[in-house]
Amino acid sequence: MTGSARKLDKGVRKLFKMLGHELKEIPDWNCCGALEYGDRNELMDFSKANLEKAEAVGGEIMAPCPACFKNLKEANVDARRAVLHPLEIFNEALISSLPAKRDLKGQVFTPYYGCVLLRPEATAIVDKDVMEKVLSAFGGEIEGEKMKDRCCGGGQFFANKWATEKLSRLILDKTKGTLVVFCPLCQMALKTFSDSGRKVVYFTDVVLYVLGEGTTL
Repeated sequence: MTGSARKLDKGVRKLFKMLGHELKEIPDWNCCGALEYGDRNELMDFSKANLEKAEAVGGEIMAPCPACFKNLKEANVDARRAVLHPLEIFNEALISSLPAKRDLKGQVFTPYYGCVLLRPEATAIVDKDVMEKVLSAFGGEIEGEKMKDRCCGGGQFFANKWATEKLSRLILDKTKGTLVVFCPLCQMALKTFSDSGRKVVYFTDVVLYVLGEGTTL
């Protein structure tokens, strides 16, 4: 979120500020191991350490990265703290309450969640159509719903790039319009293998565009 996905990081922070929510980083947070780490038990220990460090801040834990979100929810066995993803906060009602400067009429979008945000059920986001609802509320046309939870292979990008390309091209070939994502790995994979200038943007990019930021998506 502070490196290749810094655009998503900035977008999340802007929207939370607009909605009146305060964000505080977990002090001295550590990497959760994401999806690349081999030892599952040790990976859970990484996330448990972050949960313990979060005690110094208090409040709910919000994890924009889908992999961090999943790992934190799995590590939060006693459910002592709520672990949320921004898509569980950026719902249609809240986003629609912000002053829109533009609409999305005449534009086609494929909301793409990837394989982590929608499954397994124990760690999935609550509303599995939240991006569709927000985009539709501003007049956007929705396509490609059957591909919304297909794996893009982003986790294998550096180890088995051929597999990532095969899976990503399948998604690209069977969808239309602008692809809207919330996962940095999905954005990297789909953007890398998209042809002819196909747009792959973060959900936050679209919302901020509707709210008047920038001149184009």
